Amino acid sequence: MTDTVVAPAPRVVPAVEPLLRVVNVVKHFGAGVGSSVKAVDGVSFDILPGETVGLVGESGCGKSTLGRLITQLIPVTSGEVVLDGVDITRLRGEKLRQQRKQLQMIFQDPYASLDPRMTVGDIIAEPLVNFKMISGRAKDARVQELLRTVGLNPYFNNRYPHEFSGGQRQRIGIARALALNPRLIICDEPVSALDVSIQAQIINLLEDLQREFTLTYLFIAHDLSVVRHISNRVMVMYLGKIVEVAPSEDLYTSQEHPYTRALLSSIPVPDPRIESKRRLVELSGEIPSPLNPPSGCRFHTRCPIAQVPGVCADVEPPLELKGDGHLAACHFSEQVRTKIAITV
Repeated sequence: MTDTVVAPAPRVVPAVEPLLRVVNVVKHFGAGVGSSVKAVDGVSFDILPGETVGLVGESGCGKSTLGRLITQLIPVTSGEVVLDGVDITRLRGEKLRQQRKQLQMIFQDPYASLDPRMTVGDIIAEPLVNFKMISGRAKDARVQELLRTVGLNPYFNNRYPHEFSGGQRQRIGIARALALNPRLIICDEPVSALDVSIQAQIINLLEDLQREFTLTYLFIAHDLSVVRHISNRVMVMYLGKIVEVAPSEDLYTSQEHPYTRALLSSIPVPDPRIESKRRLVELSGEIPSPLNPPSGCRFHTRCPIAQVPGVCADVEPPLELKGDGHLAACHFSEQVRTKIAITV
């Protein structure tokens, strides 16, 4: 008689839970009797721990508003923002304040976001003081440590914001965002106001900090070349809605939405031979008003392949899977699909 060999149970690898889940978030601003600005209109996405997700689109599409909704700097009209399993849209007062330790923001204008009447040391220490986490010499030591971490002289803590350059001021803003050891940082166009050479330094700093402190970023920008460099995935936003989501390299070589293709075609290529052969995808008309967005697909009034009258004007396309991790909201994505090499 032989012993029965029992096979070991298969090892189950748990799926990584998203650090941030945005579920059907809507933000409408009142604009007079019976009208409202539909700044963000039904946006949903997830961000995994340690991931950088880029968010791009034209000015006025709702990118920065979405960032402020996630941080609860402005309240949502409806929807959920779930941070590490907690729906922070339902929190108020001290509970919301405590949850914000995990969630910080780097602002677009490095000067306007710093109080000119406060020293750099006081600006960076302010979150620590507000949460009564540290005081005295330990606070000063922490401020100096943060200044050193972002590449600034730790003995500059007694200077004021006007004594620094734009790039240095943005490093101060980054140091302040790091003070509470957050898990998620919303980067709201953090390099758009800086010179190109300084942009590269700040992007490299953000990448180094992500590796060192296991940070997660939502990186909002309008410069698609910068987004490609730093992001694992990219979301494209148009008139309050996400129209395409894809891994970074996939998005830059194969598009499923005509708006994304038009955006990418506008990126200049630093090779005259390649640039001379590229065709700019021109969009007709202006961006419609968010007070009265078009019916159906919101892009159909400017889309070169839209069927009007027809399905594009009548039926809103869902954001659905078109390929491996590639989502798009387009009725005719097969006509958009292309294989192009874009060097940025």
